[in-house]
Amino acid sequence: MLRTYHFASVLLTVTMAGCAAGTAVETVAPPGYIADAPARTAGVDWTGAEPVNVAMQEYSYQPTTLVFQAGRPYRLHIENHGGTSHTFSSEGYFRAIAARSLTTTKGMVQNPYVKDIEIAPGQSADLAFVPVSPGNYKLSCHEPLHETFGMTGNISIQ
Repeated sequence: MLRTYHFASVLLTVTMAGCAAGTAVETVAPPGYIADAPARTAGVDWTGAEPVNVAMQEYSYQPTTLVFQAGRPYRLHIENHGGTSHTFSSEGYFRAIAARSLTTTKGMVQNPYVKDIEIAPGQSADLAFVPVSPGNYKLSCHEPLHETFGMTGNISIQ
């Protein structure tokens, strides 16, 4: 019995270590994304972009609800105040925006089609974007069990 428990424990540890979502960005619009995002962000006056800050920690986002107005430019600054990596994950939201740039510790990507943003402890990421498609979108952390422990939120585009 002890041997079975130990094997299951090792298997769970190995599985969880390999499941980190990571930052996933495409440079060509995947199906369902705003295909003309570069054109939509090209003529925007980014000096007037509204800053929005999100803090992540075990196991929450602050604030838990984000509200954006379609057609207005924003600069979303996401900081990880926790002791483990966390993700800012919202497939519906990422499909509903025209992103100008994503800046992480690995550099800047112009005109990204974002699928997931992973942020290590003490690090941050910045996303410049214009909301396009109104709706309500679920926000969650894709790190193992974080969503189960309540790391969720809501993003609304009006």
